[in-house]
Amino acid sequence: MPRSMTGYAKVQKIFEDYKITCEVKTLNSKGLTIDVSMNYFLNSKELDAITKIKEYISRGKVTARIWVRFIKPIQVSVDYSLLKTYYDALSDIRENLNIPMPVSLEHLLTFRDAFQFEISNEEIENAWQHAKAVLEESLIEVVKERKIEGEKLTKDLVEMVEKMQSIVDRINERAAEIPKVVAQRIKTNTRELLPDDIELNRELFESAVALIADRADIREELVRLDSHLKRTRELLSKDEPVGDMLNFISQEILREFNTILSKSRFTDITNFALEGKYLVSQFKEQIMNIE
Repeated sequence: MPRSMTGYAKVQKIFEDYKITCEVKTLNSKGLTIDVSMNYFLNSKELDAITKIKEYISRGKVTARIWVRFIKPIQVSVDYSLLKTYYDALSDIRENLNIPMPVSLEHLLTFRDAFQFEISNEEIENAWQHAKAVLEESLIEVVKERKIEGEKLTKDLVEMVEKMQSIVDRINERAAEIPKVVAQRIKTNTRELLPDDIELNRELFESAVALIADRADIREELVRLDSHLKRTRELLSKDEPVGDMLNFISQEILREFNTILSKSRFTDITNFALEGKYLVSQFKEQIMNIE
């Protein structure tokens, strides 16, 4: 069955040297947009993370947060020149504003750009391999959640399709009576307008009936609706991304109902077509959440 585009997962793992947390959230979107947030020393791995996400998700807005904390001690380099600049600036501010509080180490520690972890490329690669494994586990959990939600959505969508099919069947039954009703209306109207002693020209009468009946003929629209609804059922049974195709077909279904409305000669057919349009609007709203 198709999957929903909404999902959430958070996985935390503790390894010998690292504590890694990965949080993945997915929302509705027309296409696929991915936003990845990681430690600065993993910035070079952003494209790798995006590639991994694309293996599991093809549509939706994906936000992934990957955070690595070192359990073992890591060497830190201090930019004393930069800290001295910050210290002097803070001291000037304190003096100019008559602030009694002295500049302390606590204040200087807030300037994180003065402190850099000294991490080797080998260490970065090792940390990334562990982080990637946690990311993959998070993606698996997200996909599971999207499948569960997708099953619920699909059940509702199938019910809507069956209701639309029922409407099409009822219109079909009524549409078969169009030529007979058109002939009767023309005959009745003609008798009301013409004197009793004037006899109708049978050939002209049949031509008029055929012309008006042809303009009111909705058989082609009904055949296309049957075809579209059949295709919709097929798509809803597939275990693959079908959201874009469902959106396209729903537009075609709506077009056919609109055409039937414009051709309608019967109040009940008009009401059926309006009901069909309402169902299509509900259907389109629901498929916005299908991958």
